[in-house]
Amino acid sequence: MQKSRLRVALLAVVAAALTGIGVATWQNVRTRQPRTVADLGSDFLPDVAQHIQSFRRVKVKDGKAVWEVEADDAQYTDNDQQVIVQKPRVTFHLEGEGRRAELVGAEGRLTLDGKELSAVTIEGDVVLLLDELEFRTDLATYDHAADRIAAPGVVTIRGKTLDVRGNGLEVDVTPKRVRLLHDVHTVLRNDATKKDAAKKS
Repeated sequence: MQKSRLRVALLAVVAAALTGIGVATWQNVRTRQPRTVADLGSDFLPDVAQHIQSFRRVKVKDGKAVWEVEADDAQYTDNDQQVIVQKPRVTFHLEGEGRRAELVGAEGRLTLDGKELSAVTIEGDVVLLLDELEFRTDLATYDHAADRIAAPGVVTIRGKTLDVRGNGLEVDVTPKRVRLLHDVHTVLRNDATKKDAAKKS
């Protein structure tokens, strides 16, 4: 009887000890375990998009801005150098005091080559402002290697004295050259006709 009681007491002590070791081990593992995905570190997350609000990048050369990109929101991965931006505004600073071209739209995709902007695609209510001309289309791209803005679809151009509509657009940013490729229609407004008549008289 006494041996039986001693055996039960010994088993109770062993069980209590094992329970204490188990609880301590669980608490130790819990404190060391990452609590969020970000705690794993960037090496474990090569394809997870990083999210940036009020996105802005500027390329400066010889103390002067060459181009600027601003957006309300940006998501990118380091793996493919692609940046998806919402409500982007891409500004190209041209030769001449205060001259620039601005490309804006609803959404865009930037391709980065190191610190260089190698390509841009913008879609959704795209507007290109170049000097006194306003170009509107649904999709436009910029190719850094060619230094060219292109739009494959219908493009409307509004100036001070004329309206132009055509299919396909190419704009060589430097030097500035504008080409409409197909089905070009030009409308001179009344104020343009009056100015031409006044010059002839």
